[in-house]
Amino acid sequence: MKYSERVKKASSIVKSIYGLSDDQSISIVYNGGTYKVKAYKDYKDRISYSVWDGFNGMNVSKVGRTSMTLYSYDMMKQRTTYRLDLTKCSM
Repeated sequence: MKYSERVKKASSIVKSIYGLSDDQSISIVYNGGTYKVKAYKDYKDRISYSVWDGFNGMNVSKVGRTSMTLYSYDMMKQRTTYRLDLTKCSM
């Protein structure tokens, strides 16, 4: 699949994520699981995002044109990152 086709396929999800305001969320389906993308205001009054699966969540460091970069820290301050492919998601 060409990059332009991947951008077109993921564009509706990217627009929905950027359209969220404080305390709003959308549900996405990825690899058979349902996840909630939540928007919140950070301490500088900017909109930030996080992805939740029940009790487990990861923060969003970047929403790109075809993917989202997620991160979290465990108890030992070890950073874990994951790149979520938005072309494999549906709403």
